[in-house]
Amino acid sequence: MLKPRRTKEGISADAAAERRVHAAFLGYQPKRMKPVHFATSFLLALTERQYELELLNKASVPKAAPRDKKNLLDEYPSDRLYPRLVELERLSSDIDAEDFRALRAHLNAAYNNDGAALNAAFAPYNSPGTDYSAPSLRYVSNKSKNHGYSGTFVVRVLQATAEGQAVLEGCRRLLEAPPPPLADLGAPLLDEFDEPFADRYDEQFGPLDSDRLRLLGSEMQAQTAAIGRLVQNLETSRSAYALRFLIIGLCGWLFVYMMKRGGSDPLLLVDALQGTNPRIRAQSRASYARQLDIFSASYDRQRDGKATELSASDWAVFAASADARQTLDDHFRDLGVRIGFVQPRAANAKRKHIEIQADTLRVLVLSLIGPRQIMTLSELARALRQTWCICVGADAEDAQLLRAQRFGPLDSDEDLQPNAASFQALLVRLGLAVEPSDGLTLCAIDAEDLI
Repeated sequence: MLKPRRTKEGISADAAAERRVHAAFLGYQPKRMKPVHFATSFLLALTERQYELELLNKASVPKAAPRDKKNLLDEYPSDRLYPRLVELERLSSDIDAEDFRALRAHLNAAYNNDGAALNAAFAPYNSPGTDYSAPSLRYVSNKSKNHGYSGTFVVRVLQATAEGQAVLEGCRRLLEAPPPPLADLGAPLLDEFDEPFADRYDEQFGPLDSDRLRLLGSEMQAQTAAIGRLVQNLETSRSAYALRFLIIGLCGWLFVYMMKRGGSDPLLLVDALQGTNPRIRAQSRASYARQLDIFSASYDRQRDGKATELSASDWAVFAASADARQTLDDHFRDLGVRIGFVQPRAANAKRKHIEIQADTLRVLVLSLIGPRQIMTLSELARALRQTWCICVGADAEDAQLLRAQRFGPLDSDEDLQPNAASFQALLVRLGLAVEPSDGLTLCAIDAEDLI
């Protein structure tokens, strides 16, 4: 049986061809990606620094017994790791072995709160990739394998415009602020010194053309401006969740970028009524399905619409691979679910709809409303639609736009207005809106204090 040809990097020739197709049409490699994976890639590209984090990894990935009892390199089991950490003075001998096991469970919960992202990364294990739910830059390690260099891509697009460069500078300032208390828990296990990070994006995908970067920077101008406003608000508020909110916002930027690959104006109808109105639920599902289909076929549209340097043989490999096309669907679905745009979260739930989760909505509002700025509900709804492609039915133009995009019949009085009212109620519960009089809703970052 013939073995598949492999490149000097050890991947198959077909996989290399598919990667070149992704580079040509998307700019990075789509994978089953969580925000924590994107965060690792973005922070590495932004700071160009990394940490090894061997002791943190061994302590936060609990192992009950060694894989091979004769292999003394396996320090993951508690009875081997405990004396090592005491010897290195990273753990007090006043903590007994049972308490140490409990501490490891807390470390895993703290730095693996995205789930299934933290794996054993050191000998004798060969990890499929590991990421930490990083409360600070000292928790960023270059052992992630699931980001497809998406963070590097976003950094380079932002670097292509003056507004994007200002956003990156704001991100750096945000990261220099004192970290939240969560950073203290694992501090004794962290490395003393960082190391330079060598970004292999160009080696993996080839250099990004400067004209292409400027074009993408212009195309994403509204979303970049929103991220800049988000960073400004996070700097002002000094939130303990600043890094998490920043990553949600940047992943939202990436999600809109993906939707725009199809060449149309994306529109996602939020089901704020949570399924109690069958027509809203049906059209919310339809809006998600439409954007998924558009993204899934975006490579074909881009190839048909303009000349590309992509070779015919590379395209033939991609076009013939059902798995390669399925990767696009999986990437779109997973990112939308993980950043709180799409529900339900369960992978086996095929009929998904748009429902913005509370933390995600807070991030979006922080990206649209400046300090001490007040918007009416209609103004906020229009800004959400124009920047983040989200429609809630609270703006006068929503019904017309939905009809123009051939969504099913939705009555303004019986469908869109109740949906907008439920959305408004969520804003009020989050402290992002108040209703000073009947029919008037005012939105602000700290609505009750400001209005």
